[in-house]
Amino acid sequence: MFDFSKFSDMSKIASEAKEIQKEQKEYQKRQIEMLEKISSQLEEVIKLLRENT
Repeated sequence: MFDFSKFSDMSKIASEAKEIQKEQKEYQKRQIEMLEKISSQLEEVIKLLRENT
């Protein structure tokens, strides 16, 4: 049988898990943005190297 006295604890855990998930999603978004910037810079370096050879 389900113990309703534990419901508030489960709700708190679910809320914390949701917040952690949100933070992880934001972190991953920043990582993607940084990788896109690095990729763009590397493409520019390759372009410059090709022009100078």
